[in-house]
Amino acid sequence: MANPTFSTLLNIAAYAPIVLFTESLRVQRAMVASILSPRSIAPAITGCVKDLHRLWHLDDAQLFGNFKDERAASVTSVKHGSSFPLQNQTVLQLAGVLRGDAGNAGMLVPYQPAVGEGFRTRRETVVNLSFMLPHENGSGKRGFCWLQGVCWAVTFLEFAVPTVLAFYMAIWRHVTGVILMTAFSLSVLILAVLRFLTHPIIANQSEISKFRKDTAKGLSTLDVHVIADHWNDKSLSVVCGYSSHLHALTNIPMEVNRPRLLLWAGRGLAVVLLAQAASLASLIGDENNAWLSLSWLALYILMLGPSHIFSAYLPESAYENHTATLTRVPPIRFSCRRAALVFISRLPTSRRAYVEDWAWTNVFMPDNARRRVWQAQVDLFDLVTLEKYPEAHGQDLSEENDPEYQKSKTLLKEASAAYHHPQVLQPLLSYKRSVGLQKASA
Repeated sequence: MANPTFSTLLNIAAYAPIVLFTESLRVQRAMVASILSPRSIAPAITGCVKDLHRLWHLDDAQLFGNFKDERAASVTSVKHGSSFPLQNQTVLQLAGVLRGDAGNAGMLVPYQPAVGEGFRTRRETVVNLSFMLPHENGSGKRGFCWLQGVCWAVTFLEFAVPTVLAFYMAIWRHVTGVILMTAFSLSVLILAVLRFLTHPIIANQSEISKFRKDTAKGLSTLDVHVIADHWNDKSLSVVCGYSSHLHALTNIPMEVNRPRLLLWAGRGLAVVLLAQAASLASLIGDENNAWLSLSWLALYILMLGPSHIFSAYLPESAYENHTATLTRVPPIRFSCRRAALVFISRLPTSRRAYVEDWAWTNVFMPDNARRRVWQAQVDLFDLVTLEKYPEAHGQDLSEENDPEYQKSKTLLKEASAAYHHPQVLQPLLSYKRSVGLQKASA
């Protein structure tokens, strides 16, 4: 007779996998990663039963964007001075552009103002800076390489191992075990089909050749997009690149070349997830087969490993099909919001004559007389040298002993320190050279 204590613990452990089906869908990220690039490893997937309706009626705009019923993040364009809801949010997350608050690990703190240096209270702001450029070949389809071969080899193992286990379960006549292992195999197979037969359709791809010509002439049209969950958020994601390229990413929904295949893949995964959840629920209270639940959980955890390792070390691989390369700067911590805004304002941007230089900051602070005085004080100085621009000499917008003037100087010191930090300056200079800007302008 089995130990009563052991039997009780085994019955309790059978409930563990059910918790995975109360979380938000992991299947969205798996499907997006599979469509974006052949150089990806989809994770093992689970889903909440209440979200199966979304999978059954899946469309590409919903898949790449905000899958949940949540308020979309917002974007403001430094060049255009406009703001709009973020599109393709999941793509940006997989690419590593949206990093959120990364904590203190690896964070850059270029300058820390003294307590009495102009500010009574401070509001820390973290800037996650990225530079995005099109691939040289101008095409999202890349040739076969060893990395892609590794991805397909891991995918084959993820399909083969559950299939073999399902075969043995059939020999032992464990019907529930056959269903659970087959669910693993089918989900891997469906995602592999998406990876092989689908790719995203991104707007403005015809502009890439024009970007190259303009770069050679030094006429690149550049923009900076600032992204935040809300404009009171302490973490800002900032991406620099060609204007049309950025808008294709943040403002125009991406599509899939085979929408009908995507629809039926979503329905197939919905059926697989439903059968998987039902099979796990049937094991609750079954002392003889409770071990199947733990076996499923162990295999699930093992299958999560390759995708997590791959995405941690090669996050840009999920972005191959967008014909872009990404350079990420470690998170930069500023002591206050305005220092971060000053830093962002001096990133390479093609200004428009009929758009005010600071119009993009309207989402952060009101356009009143106090802000205009502050803007005028900041615009007097070169961020690189911290000296007044030649045309600014003779302008006396504020006395040197004015507290507001000293605050502006402190903001410039902090923004300049961030600009000159080696881990910021080197990627920035490389980006400027790539887009045809003169190095002397750095």
